[in-house]
Formats: sequence, structure tokens, C-alpha cells
Amino acid sequence: MLFQPPVFETIFRIPVEHRLVIRGSRSRGAPSDRVCWFHDEFDAAGALVARYETYDETDDAGQDRCGWRRYDANGRLLVRHEVAMRWSALVILKKSRRGAEAVLQRPPGHALPPRPSRRILAA
Repeated sequence: MLFQPPVFETIFRIPVEHRLVIRGSRSRGAPSDRVCWFHDEFDAAGALVARYETYDETDDAGQDRCGWRRYDANGRLLVRHEVAMRWSALVILKKSRRGAEAVLQRPPGHALPPRPSRRILAA
């Protein structure tokens, strides 16, 4: 099976009027293995609303995990979610990339903070 990268817009639940722009990626090899992606989310007016870090790794102790972190435009951590397995193992477990993305969308019982509406911002 070929590696099926996640659809980041699905995992982060990016509104259709927003844009998610990849800022870069990094990877490293053995003994630990890590792939990391960095994204910026912009609203319809082009303002930066969030930054994301997504990772898929095996650490030096051999522990597998994949997950993401969402930061506000000022760099403060807002929410994070992690699963104790590699992305490819999660895809196999859930039998599809879509199923794996649903697991990574957000931790159960942890809603994202509400985004300010345009009316509140304009006031």
C-alpha cells in the first residue's frame, strides 16, 4: 500500500472560505523517525487565524505516535491531539485514510474554542 498522507483541511476542520497553506515540512531518520508538516490558516480576508504543526513519528524509545497542535496567530497553543500509533498504522486499523482522519480530527470531549465572528471583530 502506498503512503496516503492526511488531508489536513479535513483533520483541522478548516472552513471552506478559509485557506490552509503549507509553510514547510521536516523529516529525520533512524534511530528515531519523524515527519513534521507546518501549515498556516488564513480567513477569507487573508488574515492569519491559526498555525498548525502535524507530526508522524517514532521516538528514541521506540514509541509511535501521530498528531497535531493548533496555535493562534500569536503562537499560543490552543489545542492538541495525539494518537499512539504511526499514521500508516492508523490508516490500516481504520481501513481507510478517511477513517484515520476522523480519529485525528479532535479529541473526544475537547471542542475547539469558538472563533470570533466578524460582527464581534468589527465592534
